[in-house]
Order: sequence, then structure tokens, then C-alpha cells
Amino acid sequence: MVLSDTAGQALYGACYKKGPHKGRLLKNAPKDPMSRAAWYGAQSVCNPYKLSIGALLFMPDAERAIYREIEKLFDDMKAAGWRPEGLDRDRYTLELLGVW
Repeated sequence: MVLSDTAGQALYGACYKKGPHKGRLLKNAPKDPMSRAAWYGAQSVCNPYKLSIGALLFMPDAERAIYREIEKLFDDMKAAGWRPEGLDRDRYTLELLGVW
């Protein structure tokens, strides 16, 4: 699946860019609305416990389109055998400890 330019930029804004966690999802939702929508879409597959139901209910249409596009991308990656859960630090740590 190929992402649109807006979705690609939004997903880039939802990830760490420097440091030891480079390339992983941010610990908390970013401030930028499009990046936040991408972060929610990725977290819906990686760690659904971090989602805010209220934020999903009141999400504007443009953000909802980004959310669905990113969610579909991560679902497709998961169906192809890739494990996107490792992109979330909390989920990764819990799996290492054997409690997830």
C-alpha cells in the first residue's frame, strides 16, 4: 500500500526523529492534529490501550481519513507477518517482560 503525501508526513510527525528510539512511535500523542491522527491510527494496531475514545469520536473528517489510512497500512503490515507492535515502547517492554 502506498501512503498519500499528507499521511506520510503525518506518520513522520508521529515518530521519534533522534536518539535511541528513532523511528518508533512517540510515547504520547503529538500536538499537530494530522500527526496525532496518524499516531492514533498506528496505536490502534500497536497498543490500543493508549487510544482516547473521545478523540476518535470528535475527530474531524480530514484527520479521520489520515487515521483510517494509517490504520489500514499497519493492518496490512500485520497481515503480511510483520510485527508493528514493536514500534510502541510500552508494548515492546511489556512483551519483553512477558506480561502482554
